Parts: sequence; structure tokens; C-alpha cells
Amino acid sequence: MVKTRTWFTLFIVSLGTVAATVSCGSDEATGGGGGGSGGGIISAGGRAGGVGRAGSGGGTSSSPIGSSCTTDAQCGAGLKCATVANELFGPKSGPAHGMCTMECTVGSTECDAVEAGAACLNFGTETAPVGYCLEACFQGGTAADALNKCSGRSDVACVDLGTTGPAPFCVPQCISDVDCGTGLFCDKSNLLALCTKTKPPAGDPAGTPCDPAAATSTCQGFCLGGATTSTGTCAEFCSVGVECMYKGTQPGGLCAGIFSADAGPGDLGYCEANCACTSDCQVEGDLCRKWTADESQLASALGAEGLCYPVLLDSVELSCGEGGAGGAGGAGGASGAGGAAGDGAGGTAGADVIGIAGASGSGN
Repeated sequence: MVKTRTWFTLFIVSLGTVAATVSCGSDEATGGGGGGSGGGIISAGGRAGGVGRAGSGGGTSSSPIGSSCTTDAQCGAGLKCATVANELFGPKSGPAHGMCTMECTVGSTECDAVEAGAACLNFGTETAPVGYCLEACFQGGTAADALNKCSGRSDVACVDLGTTGPAPFCVPQCISDVDCGTGLFCDKSNLLALCTKTKPPAGDPAGTPCDPAAATSTCQGFCLGGATTSTGTCAEFCSVGVECMYKGTQPGGLCAGIFSADAGPGDLGYCEANCACTSDCQVEGDLCRKWTADESQLASALGAEGLCYPVLLDSVELSCGEGGAGGAGGAGGASGAGGAAGDGAGGTAGADVIGIAGASGSGN
């Protein structure tokens, strides 16, 4: 994961940042939803002072809050290890690989006293609150910063809910069923991605059209709003820079979608799918961006020629002959050369590489 995040940092810096719009159903933003993951996790009494964004290496804490664990003893005096077994974060659920935490009163500053900026989140209900501390974090930074952000964990993401919520804090983000362990499931149906003992509720997979205005999401994950249309696309929350959309042990994409121009590795993002052609990309505005030679480690880790992404810049689009009548074998237009396309009948060519800035052939 560290290597992937390191390469992703170079990737996102070279491409710039393209923030997306997220739309959640009524229970997604609050931590309710399938698998008994609890309701109202953003009910934390509003934003307290908390930690500001640190520079390189910022966010390091001597507190074990947020660290992985299997027993309370590993967390230290006064702290507990939240697991699926003890169900501290909700019925039949818990964070992947355990998480050190402390009981707290929702709306209090108890957590901040243990770690500056740590938030007391409600894992119960409004009428019966159950508070536990979550680690503080900072948005943005580099791959090196991600080694300190959220205890350096790839199964956790830094979330900033804005001025109405607490300062940025770390939430569990299980990566896959395999990440959770034998007999457990990774529930990606809401912001708080916990491992559960029961199979998450059924929903449409990532890439399926959805209605961002719907009161209840039809997606397995959440509905990502379209930039220019009323139709959204089902997507999956993840930790930026980490492989995602797993099927068994094979990743289906990279967490490269971001919700803020300030986002960086380790922050909450959404999964962008692997691709061989732009037709594989379902999010509005995405193209199939070919991995460059310098990004060969990402291509190898993901097992794909390209990644769906809204910006090409230093690379090219894998179009599979779309938009032109290219000849067999992708010979219809010179890559990035602006030349006239071949007059073949558009056979079943392999991936047709198109240059950027209008440099592709016309295909006429």
C-alpha cells in the first residue's frame, strides 16, 4: 500500500486535482445503514478547536488512539480495542484490524484531552448515544505525510465534515472482505466502512446510474452526483491512494477520486475504476487514462492498462477506436499526431491511443 500511495502522490501532483460532488442517502452520511454500523456518527456537538493542517510529517501523535490492535492491553490504560468481536462501534460490526479508542460523552472535550483534535463520535442513536474517540488528522499532504496520518493505516481515512462537524478525524475504511477476515464482510454502504458478521444490504454496484436526489440510495456504496446532469453514478468510499473495488483479491481500481482540492493521500475519496477503454468509465467526464512508463508500478499493482480519470495531461486516452472509423488493429488514426484517420471500416481493433489537446485524427 505504501508504494501505491507514493506513486499516487506523483500521479495526483502531475494531474492537478478535480473535486467531485457526493450525494448520500438519508442514512449514509450519518453512519446508519446495513450491518448494524450504528447511527449518527457525525453527531458530535459541532466543530471544536481541533488540529489545523500540519506541514510535512504533521499529525503525528503519541496517543495510541486510532492504532490497530487485537486486545485492550495493546492500547494502554483507559483505552479499549474496538473489534467486531466486542461490537463497540455497533451490533455485529467493528473496524478492520481493530482500533484503539476511549469511551467518551458525545459533545465533550474528553478526547481532545487525550489527543489534540480527537473527536468523540456517536456510535449509538440520538436518544441513546454511545460515544467513542476517533483519532485527529489533517487534510492534504504527501505520501510521506500519509505514513503519519491516521496512524499510517490504509484501512482508515481522514474525513472533514466541514464547519458543522468536528475537526478532521479518522474513520474506519475496510478495503475488502479479505481485509476483514474469514466469515466477515466489508460493509461499504456508508461513510463508516466497518467489517460485519452479516452480509451488507444488496445494492447496485459501482458504475451503475443512480439518482443523487433520492432519499434512500440504491447503491452498494453511495451515489456520486454528476457535474452537469441530474444522473449520478454509484461509487465506493475509500482512502485516497489505496487500491479499491476488490473482487476477491484483485483490485478493480485506485482511490483517486477526491471531494476537495485540498485532498491528499490518506483522505476520504472515491474509487476510480480500472479500464482498457474509455467505454469502461461510467463516471461523467472520466476518460481511460493510460498509465505512463513512470507509473508502471501502479499499472502492475492494479493489473490494468489505464485508470478512469477526468484529466489526461501527461498521458493519452485509451479509446478503443471510439469516435472514428479506424481500420483494423487501431490503425485508423495516428497516436497524438493529429493526422487523418484511416478509411477502414472500424474493425475490432485493440486499444486505440488518442493524444491530448485535440491531437487525434478525425476518423472521417
